[in-house]
Amino acid sequence: MRAHYRFAEWTLTAGADCSVRYVGTCLDCGEFCVDTASADAAQGWCLRHAGLTGDKRFEMRAFQYFSADMTDPLANASPPT
Repeated sequence: MRAHYRFAEWTLTAGADCSVRYVGTCLDCGEFCVDTASADAAQGWCLRHAGLTGDKRFEMRAFQYFSADMTDPLANASPPT
C-alpha cells in the first residue's frame, strides 16, 4: 500500500467574540490570576501577589483563540485510487 500525500491551504481566523486575553503567573510559587481582557488587571494581580507573598518573579502571557479553516476546495475531494 502506498501513501498519498496532498497539500492543502489553510487559514487562521480569530474568533469574532474572542479578544486577546492576559494571564499573570508567579514564577516563584506557580500561582496565577484568572485570565482577563485587560493587561493592566493581570499586572495588578502580579503586584498584589508580590505585596502579599514577597514573591518577585512574574510572567505575563497574552493569548487569543483561533480556528483553522481549509481554503483549498480540492483538498476536500475524495482521495485518488
